Amino acid sequence: MLRRMFMIAVLVVIVVLPMLTSPVLAHHGNAAWSSNEITLKGAVVDYVWRNPHVLVVWSGKDDSGKVVQWTGQLLSPSSMMARAAMNKNTLKAGDEIIAIVRPAKSGAPNCTIDELKKADGTTLVKMGGTAE
Repeated sequence: MLRRMFMIAVLVVIVVLPMLTSPVLAHHGNAAWSSNEITLKGAVVDYVWRNPHVLVVWSGKDDSGKVVQWTGQLLSPSSMMARAAMNKNTLKAGDEIIAIVRPAKSGAPNCTIDELKKADGTTLVKMGGTAE
């Protein structure tokens, strides 16, 4: 009986565990983002401090003068606090920002943020252009 339970436990670890971790690994892929960085400026609309990623939503004008609302993702809250010394109060609606991003390949106004600065040029976070 004990041997049978042990075999079932081993089977669960071998078969089920990889199925549970695959979505987590896929989550951190770069396939959705362009490898080319662009610089965007605008005013913060929303700053969402939550797992799995901190989000910054801002409005800015595109090359034709049309207002576009962008959503950019950063690291998790705990990583942002430890690495970039950011917290849930770092940004607020109306703050002017400069974001160096890798936009979505689909053309949607979504991106991953590689560097985020205040309007005066003060760097808030610099990720180095790599997914982290």
